[in-house]
Amino acid sequence: MKETDLPCSECGAQVVERIAFTADLPVDGRGSVRVAECLDCGARYYPNQTVRQLARQSTDARRRRTAER
Repeated sequence: MKETDLPCSECGAQVVERIAFTADLPVDGRGSVRVAECLDCGARYYPNQTVRQLARQSTDARRRRTAER
């Protein structure tokens, strides 16, 4: 089962898969990630794979900054 198979927990409407750019998110790292967004209310859900990817990118970016000091 994918996250987009579930209804929005805020309003019950359908959610769809979208691509979000990491520059638009409050995380370190570059690129894009897969998210699920509600068609009606705009709620955004982050699949487990996306959370792991963002955590890895943020950790890598912090390590690079620390190594540069």
